[in-house]
Amino acid sequence: MLLILFAAATTAQPEIAADYLRLQDRWLLLAQAVSWVLVLAGAMMWRRAAPLSLPRWAPIAIAVGLAVLCWAGHRWLLLGHALSRDEQMAVFDARIYAAGRLAWPLPTAWRADAGALNLLFMLPIGRPVAWVSGYLPGNAVLQAGFGTLTGPLLVAVAVLALWGCARRLFVTDREAAVVALILFVLSGQMVMAGMTAFAMPAHLAFNLVWLWLFLRDTRRADVAALVVGFVATGLHQPLFHPMFVAPWLAVVLWDRRWGRLALFCGVYGAIGLFWLWWPHVTLSLVKGPDSVFVDVGSDYLSRLIDTVTHNVQNGPIMAANLLRLANWSHLALWPLVALGALVVRRDRRAAALLGGLALTVGVMAILLPFQGHGFGYRYLHGLLGNAALLGGFGWARLGAVARDRWRGGFVAASLATALVLMPLQAWLTHRIYAPFAHVSARIDASGADYVMIGMDDAPLSLDLVINRPDLSNRPIRLSANDIDNIDRLAAHICRGGAMIALPADGLYTEIDRAFGTAAIGAASQRIATDRDEFEDAGCRVMVLG
Repeated sequence: MLLILFAAATTAQPEIAADYLRLQDRWLLLAQAVSWVLVLAGAMMWRRAAPLSLPRWAPIAIAVGLAVLCWAGHRWLLLGHALSRDEQMAVFDARIYAAGRLAWPLPTAWRADAGALNLLFMLPIGRPVAWVSGYLPGNAVLQAGFGTLTGPLLVAVAVLALWGCARRLFVTDREAAVVALILFVLSGQMVMAGMTAFAMPAHLAFNLVWLWLFLRDTRRADVAALVVGFVATGLHQPLFHPMFVAPWLAVVLWDRRWGRLALFCGVYGAIGLFWLWWPHVTLSLVKGPDSVFVDVGSDYLSRLIDTVTHNVQNGPIMAANLLRLANWSHLALWPLVALGALVVRRDRRAAALLGGLALTVGVMAILLPFQGHGFGYRYLHGLLGNAALLGGFGWARLGAVARDRWRGGFVAASLATALVLMPLQAWLTHRIYAPFAHVSARIDASGADYVMIGMDDAPLSLDLVINRPDLSNRPIRLSANDIDNIDRLAAHICRGGAMIALPADGLYTEIDRAFGTAAIGAASQRIATDRDEFEDAGCRVMVLG
């Protein structure tokens, strides 16, 4: 199956999907193949009769240990760098919310040239009077409160909530609960994302807390779950949490518990309306009398309609997504999930877990196949708990003889995941993050007031164009491809003899090397075309190579 996905993914576009396939997933696929040979050999040679168990304190110790690992990984593996635009927007918005604002005012002089500051994923308004991302605020509020500890803390919460759910689903089968926990904590996708500012660790943690409360099945717990659901829906995009919840409400419908169903449906209807209204609040703060509205994108309904209209289901991209999902998981996760799927007819809880996975994959395959940056399949991150618990159902389905036969193999697969796959995933992640962190540090150390970066300077070079909301960073980073009027911009920024840095191709050598590409000369060519323009306007120009 993985080879089929790999073959289908080889034609994936856009380029970043092909890059991750070439730079990471083909090596992880090879490591999986070698690991499976060793695991199957170990399973035939090693029969473990004693059931898997954990002491009472182990889940807490595991949660704390993973939190420390994620904190350390952010500093030393990712070098404290926010690579993707999603990560950057979370940090950007966090600075705004930490200052007690909902949007940050743009200086009047910058409003006409705001595009040069990089408005990608901002509210889509030309000539804005303020700026903030187009995402819902929940994750950024968490980032404002906990900073770089946010991801690690959310991972710890997710581990404890997963254990709580497993103990309720497998009341008489503690080994199945232990297996589910092992499948979960040895997810490279879960651990690596916990080192970042992505919203996905928050989706995962809040979903599992919601499920733990929902499974308690008391009125007080249901009310608490609805509070969690309000926050979870507003973390990032409003669609992910409802897709997780919907199959569980289908179970309530099947059980004909009309009062409980009415409570959840009524409150979630109100939650949905609130978060669909939220962009209009921020939009009113961003638009001014001279602002220009784009045709699509100022609210979620128009974005959804545009996406459905213009985006066709892209098989190669979804194949690449699913291949990454498998490559960044515990070796035994998806075989056990497949086994767990066989019990859905007689256990509606397993059906709800599987339904959340299937619904999310199906919807995102239609609405947005392309995930951009991420570890594994990012859009399914909030349902990694579903997969681990369904894997627990798969283990529970095995009889005593089958468990004795495969228990050693499961332990071997866990060791291979921890000692082979996850270190390889960490190294491959560092190979992508480190070059951008190093180039970004060189830009910061340049001493310039401004730096101009083109989207064709190097692979993903636009991700280097990020500024603070108050523009207090130096140099201020400008997107060369988004400058509407270079004469106007030069007259604005060169007043007073400011220093502007024009990168040469050599600045991006480390990025080019990481992606296995050669410089196309775009940066050096811009020096030749733009240097006189800025010098004539009064700027001092430095070449940053």
